[in-house]
Formats: sequence, structure tokens, C-alpha cells
Amino acid sequence: MVLRQDQQQVLSQRIDPKLIMANAILQQSSLELVQQIEAELLDNPALDIIERDPVCTGNCINPALCPICSSRLARPQTDYTPLEAIHSEVEFHHTSFFDADDEYDPVGNMPAEMTLQDHLRAQLRSAVPEEDYPIGEYLINSLDDNGWLDDTVEEIACELGEDPENVFRVLRVIQTFDPPGIGARNLQECMLIQLQFLQEEGKGNPLAESMVRDHFADVVSRRYSRLARIFHISLDCAKKTVEFMKDQLNPYPANQFRPPWAYKPHNHKSSIRPDVILRRTEVGYEVEIVGTEPFVLGVNPSYRELYDHIKNGTANLQPEEIKHTIEYVERAELFIKNINQRRRTLRMITQCIIDCQQGFVETGSRAYLRPLTRTRVAEILGMHESTVSRATARKYVQLPNQEVVPFDIFFDQSQAIKTAIEEIISSEDPSNPLSDQQIVELLRERGYEVARRTVVKYRDAQKILSSNRRRR
Repeated sequence: MVLRQDQQQVLSQRIDPKLIMANAILQQSSLELVQQIEAELLDNPALDIIERDPVCTGNCINPALCPICSSRLARPQTDYTPLEAIHSEVEFHHTSFFDADDEYDPVGNMPAEMTLQDHLRAQLRSAVPEEDYPIGEYLINSLDDNGWLDDTVEEIACELGEDPENVFRVLRVIQTFDPPGIGARNLQECMLIQLQFLQEEGKGNPLAESMVRDHFADVVSRRYSRLARIFHISLDCAKKTVEFMKDQLNPYPANQFRPPWAYKPHNHKSSIRPDVILRRTEVGYEVEIVGTEPFVLGVNPSYRELYDHIKNGTANLQPEEIKHTIEYVERAELFIKNINQRRRTLRMITQCIIDCQQGFVETGSRAYLRPLTRTRVAEILGMHESTVSRATARKYVQLPNQEVVPFDIFFDQSQAIKTAIEEIISSEDPSNPLSDQQIVELLRERGYEVARRTVVKYRDAQKILSSNRRRR
């Protein structure tokens, strides 16, 4: 019997643990990143919050982006030295990682979430007598997601066993509430309510109000020539009046309500926190990646000194100490490198999205969203598509108008079409609503090529009734 030994080369793919760590940090939200930093500071003695800023010289190009300079500008001058100022800044960042309040009560400190209905009920209490509260409560609870009242006054009166005149009287009161246009029963009434509100604010337009009240069909169809003849005005004046309505009025009054936590988090415990903040500047947009800055974390000086001695061959340490020092210092360096890489990647992707979706970023209107995929962003930046997906997954952006939206909204190709469908249906004649095929044709005029079944799917997803059920 002869035993033979053969050598074979086998290709196998192993994922580098460093790549796994980098991808994990890239995918983390800002809150998860802070928690990861807290854990790493506890586990790795070589990772530390540095005691001085090696970059800041007190004369930064953009002081607003430097915690040292910005803190000096924000607070009054004192007699302490720059070193003391740096030390106080270090302590500030340190407390951002650790909550010293041992008696923290997560329930007691949870901010109360005010809904639109809560907002309207608070106004109702001071606007109608107590006997009208049940009617007002019912009307408020009957509003749809746009802030409109779907049911008729007669139907609601029948449900409540009330006189329709009483229901109508309370509804008129609710229609004076903030946000303007709330409680409207159709687009025409919504626009009239908002125009009357502007009139009370000294920003009214009597011509626009007359057009909407008496010639609404001509307004929604933008028959400028006919409006000009009826009101004995120039064609340009008719166009400007309709544009005034477009700019000043909102067909979806409920969208104007933003609870405090949704756009202006008043503390770090708010439920949704943006991972990226966009600010409008004179030269474009400033992108702030929320989280720690590069100068906050560093390698502990004692460990750095030992590590340098080991690399230079001058360390007089036991093998276990050498292994311990090298392992933790290199782990700290890799951790900091991955955080900085996450910041650079997220900034590049965000800047690319701004360039591709500038209309939406500028206005906040979903109508300006353009078809965009993560694959396209990856091609523009020369990245892998998975990198873009990880960087934007479960993350939120605060727009210049303070609205916080998920990154996914930039890549939802259907969002612009859904918004267009909403606008088309909101402008239709309630007595002769548009069919799905007519909506397809109007979308085609706007540059959207979609099938009728797609319109039906998007309409159902938005809880918009069919044309037969929308007829009034």
C-alpha cells in the first residue's frame, strides 16, 4: 500500500475583520454611533478623549464649525486662559458621551408628543361653549390625513343626532383654527379659508378671493385669458394672481402642522434625530454630519508613548504588555479611522444627493423629487452600491426648512408620481372627477410615463378613492 501526498491550491474568500468593522460603523445612525463610542471608551483603555485640539489655532477659517472657536464667540469673554478654555471644551464633549444623572427616568423625561388633533382640541376648548365640545371632538376626529372633512355636515349630524345647523356652526369655528384651511370640505373651500386668513393678516388678495369664489374651475384649469376677460385685467395680471395662490396657499393644511419634535428637537432625548443637517448659505449648502468630530477622540498619550517605544525597539516590557499595548492602540486607531471614513462617505453621498435633488432640498416639496437610485449615486461617486446603501440606511436628514426626512425619500422614484397624482385629483371638478386613464394622460403631460394599473396602485396606497366614490 502506497500513501501519496498531493498539494492543491484552493481559492477561498475571507472577509477582512477590519472591513466588517468599517461597514458596521458606516451603517450606524448618529445615536448608535454615540453608543458605540461610549462602549469603546469603556472597553479600550488606549482610546481617549484628547485633552487638546492639535488643529485649532484660534484662527480657524470657519469658526462656526470649530467647537473651540465657536464656544469663544458664543460666550462672553472671561479671564481664563486658552488652555482652560480647551479643558472646558473637552469636559463638554466628555459629558456628551456619558450621562452623569444616575436618577434618569426615561418615562418622566420623555417629551409629550402633540398630534394635530391635540393641537385642534386645545383651540376648541377656548373657542366654543362646553355643550358644543362633543360636536367639535367628532369633527376633529373625522379629519383625513390632509386636514379635510370627508363626511358631509348632514351625515355627521345624523351620526350625532344633532341639528345640521349646529354641526355647521361648530365646523365654521374649527375652520378658523390653525393651521389655516383645516376642516375644509373641498379644495375650493380650503383655498377660500386660507385667502381669508391672509386677508386678516394684512396679506390678502381680493382679486384672488373673487376668482376662487366665483370662477374656481377657470382657476384650477389656469384659463388665464378667460379670467383676464371676466375681471377686465391684463393677461399678465391674471397669471400673477394664480401664481400668488400657488405660492401662498396649501391644499393640504394638515401638512403645515409640525409637532415640535419633528423639526426642532428640544433635547438630545427626542425620538427622531437627524444624522445629517443641511443649512442654506450664501454660496450653497453646508452639510453637517451629526456625531463626534475628528479632534474629540484620540489615542491615550501614555499608550501612544509605549507603542512608539515598542515600534522603535526601545521598550522594556513583558510580552503580555507588548501584546496588550499593540492590540489596543491599533484598535483605537482603526476605530477613529472608521469614524472619520464614515463622516467623509456620508458627506460625499449627501452632497451628491443635493446636486441631484436640489429642487426638493430647496423647497421641501415632494413635487420636485426626481427619479434617483442608489446605483446612480454610486456611479457618480465611484463607490460600490452597497456602500451607498449602508451609509443611508435608517438615517435621517434635516432639510433647510427644518423638516426631518429619511434618506429613503430621495430614492423613492414613486414619490414624485404620487405627489403629482394628489395635485391632479385635488384640482379636479368634484362633480366630474377624473378617471384613472385621464390621470395617466395628465401625468404624461408632466413627463411621467406610467400605466393605468400603476395609478390605481399609487392611488390606493394614498387612500384616495376611485372616481365614482369621489363624485360629489
